Amino acid sequence: MYPFAHLRDAYDTFWSVLRSHLPASVDPPDSLAWDVDLDTALSSPALAMGQTCAWPLVTRQAHLTAIGSFDVVAPFAAGGRYRSVLVASKPLGIEHWKADPAAVVARNGPDSLSGWISLQWAWRGTPDRVVTTGGHVASMRAVAAGEAQVASIDALSFEFLAESEPATVGHLNIIDHGPLVPSLPLAAHRSVAHVDDFRAAIEATLADPRAAEACARLRIRGFVPFDDADYQTVRSLVPPPAH
Repeated sequence: MYPFAHLRDAYDTFWSVLRSHLPASVDPPDSLAWDVDLDTALSSPALAMGQTCAWPLVTRQAHLTAIGSFDVVAPFAAGGRYRSVLVASKPLGIEHWKADPAAVVARNGPDSLSGWISLQWAWRGTPDRVVTTGGHVASMRAVAAGEAQVASIDALSFEFLAESEPATVGHLNIIDHGPLVPSLPLAAHRSVAHVDDFRAAIEATLADPRAAEACARLRIRGFVPFDDADYQTVRSLVPPPAH
């Protein structure tokens, strides 16, 4: 879910160490799959472990079961949870943008917890003018370029883009944060799930010196073994439709 070019080697190292802590019975793949369609990969019965977004996990990915979430290093992040970052083209609050009929909100997609559900929570409703960009990075670039005025960004995507494109982030104004939600879930296909094995291997990887540098670069400081029910709480962020 964070395919930044400057981080791929760190993810590959993390996976290599994690793989070494898995029992042979799991038969994990040798390397991470990067160049695949995400929905296709997450739907495959052969999925050993993948990272998804909590909103689709609870709304349309019943074939997946949760392994847990990383505890990440980012502002307002703790205990495997974080707040999305609301950015704007000018340092003006949500109420200003809600009152501006010309304001355009950029979202990465309609089923993104950080990019859309959290934004509606902060907006206390649904913005009138919305453009779908296809990704958090594209949303940040749109706001930086003045093509949109507001966006809600995954906490780690914001930090990673600040590392790789500081000029882009320099044009963004942080105006608020979204609700505290579980960070991106790690999950497995129910047909091949080795949840306990992966949880143990992740904990061992975090304690393994071979993964220390990779963890620091990936902003991973811990792991919380959330169950499926722990992610269901995000449903409360969107009020039911009026009858």
